[in-house]
Amino acid sequence: MNLVSKVVVVLLLTSLVCVIPVTAQTDQGFEWGFEQDDAFHFMMHVNGTGFQLDEEIYLDLNDTLPSIPDSMDDWSQIPNVTIDAFYANGTRLGIEVLMFVAMYNAHLPIGNWDLLSTLAETTHDVENFTLDPDDSCFWGYSWEDDNWVLSGDGWTIWSNYTLYVHVDYLKTDGFLTHYSVDAYNTTTMADAGEITLERLDLEKYIETTNPSLNHPDNIMFIEGQEGNSITWQPYDENPGSYEILVDGELHRSGLWNLTSEAIVEIVDHLTVGNYNYTLIVYDVRGNSASDTVMVTVQPATSMPLVLISVLAGVGVFVVVVAVFRRR
Repeated sequence: MNLVSKVVVVLLLTSLVCVIPVTAQTDQGFEWGFEQDDAFHFMMHVNGTGFQLDEEIYLDLNDTLPSIPDSMDDWSQIPNVTIDAFYANGTRLGIEVLMFVAMYNAHLPIGNWDLLSTLAETTHDVENFTLDPDDSCFWGYSWEDDNWVLSGDGWTIWSNYTLYVHVDYLKTDGFLTHYSVDAYNTTTMADAGEITLERLDLEKYIETTNPSLNHPDNIMFIEGQEGNSITWQPYDENPGSYEILVDGELHRSGLWNLTSEAIVEIVDHLTVGNYNYTLIVYDVRGNSASDTVMVTVQPATSMPLVLISVLAGVGVFVVVVAVFRRR
């Protein structure tokens, strides 16, 4: 690895600083799309003259989760925290973690990509900045700078380089999916080196197929009876979460963990009335499916009243017949 390649690697690999999520949504609609202790799997590629590195790495979120400000008007207001970076064998990255100088953050809050675009365009401090075209799965940007100075010690003027940078994030969780930096000698345009970071296992996050969901029969039972429940059987290769609404209001929610997992709602506790139970299931991409079951609970006295009416009718009939016979 020659001096230029070494300098490029050291310069382009700097300050792994990013945002760690909490779940509360801000006044501007921002929230974190993942949780503390999540880990993200990448393939790292570094190529310089006479040097090449291809390694799988993990970026782990193990720090305390800060809240997002309710109102942000500058990119720098996104809170920062350090990420732990490890090779696949568990060894912590050393100087290699200095590879992120060319991007703003390793991840972003989700929920308001239009405002993030505005903040990026109006408060960035890099040259020739452009946002990627709108995409349903990814949000990203690029920039190009012809005035990066690389040198033997990283500071003394030695030669100018042009950097081409591209970064994008998955809209589902806001975490980095692709990062690339190419460096060229500004005078000779000779390739000085490149670094790429590609997130693995993204297929489940970019699918567009909705989950499938059965339709259980509507239910009718007498108040106080037991053994009444709704059993839904959703299916998706990448299940995510679910919500159950009763008459349009959220009743409960949770994780939908397994492809074959049934979601059961017991309704024995209901009092007399008509109820609308709706299940909504989401896969990890946010695709959804829903189903509604009607539950009718009848009064416990409804059958006895019918019986009393029948008996009363029989009694009247007997009296009428007796009177008729007397005549």
